[in-house]
Amino acid sequence: MDEKSAAPEEAERIKKDVRSSLLIVLPLTLLAFAFSPGLLAASTFGIDLGPLSPEEAPLLFAGIELSLALAMLLACKSILVRGVRLLFKSPCADSLIAVSAISAVIASLLLMVQMMLTGEALFHQLLFTPLGLFLTFTLGGKYLEVRLAARKLSLDEDEGVVPPGAEEMMAEHEAERQRREEEERRKKESEARYRELEALRAEERRLAEREARRARGEALPAEEEEDEPAASDAPRQEEAAKTPEHTPLLAVTDNAALRFLAFGLLLAIADAALWQTMGLDLLQTAIFFFSVLFFACPAALFFASSFALPEALKKCRAQKIFVKNAGVFGTLKHISAIALSKSGGITEGRPFLATIVGEGLSDSAILGLAASAENGVSHPLARVLVASAVSRGAHLMRVSATSSIPGKGVEALINGRAVRLGKREWLEEEGVQISNSLLTQGDQFASRGKIVIYLATGKIAKGLLVFSDEARSDMPRTIRLLESLGVQTVMMTGDCRTAAKRTAKDAGISVYRADLAPADKAKEVQMLQAHGHSVALLAAKKEDAEAASMADVVLAMQTSESEIAPDILIASGDPSHIPQLITLSRKTVRTVRLALSLAFLAAVLAAVLLHASLFFLGDLRFLPLLSVLSMLAGIVAATLVPLGLKGFKFAPHTLDY
Repeated sequence: MDEKSAAPEEAERIKKDVRSSLLIVLPLTLLAFAFSPGLLAASTFGIDLGPLSPEEAPLLFAGIELSLALAMLLACKSILVRGVRLLFKSPCADSLIAVSAISAVIASLLLMVQMMLTGEALFHQLLFTPLGLFLTFTLGGKYLEVRLAARKLSLDEDEGVVPPGAEEMMAEHEAERQRREEEERRKKESEARYRELEALRAEERRLAEREARRARGEALPAEEEEDEPAASDAPRQEEAAKTPEHTPLLAVTDNAALRFLAFGLLLAIADAALWQTMGLDLLQTAIFFFSVLFFACPAALFFASSFALPEALKKCRAQKIFVKNAGVFGTLKHISAIALSKSGGITEGRPFLATIVGEGLSDSAILGLAASAENGVSHPLARVLVASAVSRGAHLMRVSATSSIPGKGVEALINGRAVRLGKREWLEEEGVQISNSLLTQGDQFASRGKIVIYLATGKIAKGLLVFSDEARSDMPRTIRLLESLGVQTVMMTGDCRTAAKRTAKDAGISVYRADLAPADKAKEVQMLQAHGHSVALLAAKKEDAEAASMADVVLAMQTSESEIAPDILIASGDPSHIPQLITLSRKTVRTVRLALSLAFLAAVLAAVLLHASLFFLGDLRFLPLLSVLSMLAGIVAATLVPLGLKGFKFAPHTLDY
């Protein structure tokens, strides 16, 4: 499951921080635009501004723009600090933003130095105003991303009829998620208190040891003097860890930013070396170097996913597919294996009691014993047993003690007798004797894909209960579609190998794992990940929660009465939507990558035109104009390219490539 998604409170805090920065930078950018281009336009049209003319006091006006730019950078402090901090560790989109912003400031400062040395009025070449526009677009894109990530799923926005129970189900999922988050928070607080207590005890022991050494007249080790400052750094590190940080919804944004940064740096170095060999003075070469580096970051860096993901989510909502977090599309694109839980995945997830076979006990007595032993157990089959016993009027007996063994069965003490209900292998391990007749009938039912549970009183098996769970008729076609996308399918079940083999064969699955306890399912998911797979899990039951915590993406069907909180809920109950979701995610990521590439291409084109300006005109007079035009071109590309997703259509049992 995607771990990058922030908690609701933290996401809301990040959204407020970004919005605050945007509300500061936007007016400053508008002020810079009114100030700089306005005065230049007046000068161009021959309006006499007197002492207000930029040509009269260019450094004064450059200083005013510098102060505005510094105020903008201060408003974006969190983004810039994070970008610089990760620049040499793990470069990300914020690193590219920081490099571009700093490059714009350095290039403008060098232009101011040139103005001081030569007396030329180079006021119109400063990048302070384009920097404001760049930061405004960047914060705007970030705000759209954060808003999209923090947005709660609303069923009122869905197109078409909401399936019965969907709203209650999503509310249950939200309550389950909040409960888990609260448990995780309490666990972390408990661990933090324990570590703090251990640190205090260690410090007390160290101080006591030091005092004892002083009393004995021994010299203190030098390490103790060096350790003390390090302890004071811990609160700072904890405080830094608490600072909320925004990460892009799609990893492709960070990946593209890293490529843009590397390419922009190489291009700037190559251009600087070229112009230096052509005789350009060192100061102008440095100005050109940082100007090209400023172009390396497209202003549309965060707009591409902000425009593409809502379109993809709209397509999902139209098919009654509810996505918990939009960022899951980035993970779903890389899915190469999907583990399908038999109950609720391969089957409808609605088991029912089909047959009772007894030896020495009536069907009603067997059902009463089984329901009494299973009463209060949370397993789906236990609830089916109790409901069947009540509906058929079977007598429920008082249970003195009960013990549930995950993946094996239940043991209870009823009227002084030990009653065991579970798998054949477990009963045999406990020394229970099972007649050949029961074994033969049990194998026959298992070979037809039925769930067979044996009942024993004392050390003798008295009968078996047979459950049936209808398989999804369209699952074989779905499996073929998944395999056509290169996605490996694995069925996981706690049923015996014979029943699992029949179910997997009917569904068209060649790889299956049987006799799995809940912990074993989690290990199977980890095993797939160890082999290099990104794993999706189609599950529904509470017993699959441990495996769900390990999976990269968790899916559930509405018809399976899901008891876990999935990343994607397919309320339509159509399994053919799973391969189509993977196709949609891949197309969405390709769309975002194309939009980013076009935005970067616009920046490269602007850098080429800057070359032409310097070569033919001998200066960088069009530097701010080219930077602004490249930004606008990138924004237009990020806006228009996602429209290509409108052509994608979900179709039952088919893939829209």
